[in-house]
Amino acid sequence: MSRASSKKVNLKDGFYIEVSNRLGGSPIKLSRPSKSEVLMLMKQHQKSKNVKYIGQIENQVNIDNKL
Repeated sequence: MSRASSKKVNLKDGFYIEVSNRLGGSPIKLSRPSKSEVLMLMKQHQKSKNVKYIGQIENQVNIDNKL
């Protein structure tokens, strides 16, 4: 078995949400280029998963952290 990577993940520019199973498990980040697409994606996943809005990322900085 190998070790986990210690390198920091570089996020591309766009809008991000974090999705995880209701019973636990590690969350994954999903991105879309526009805020309206992210809101539609949140509606799709809300019924069966935990969804958290992360915000808009530009140049590795979180610009929009409110919804």
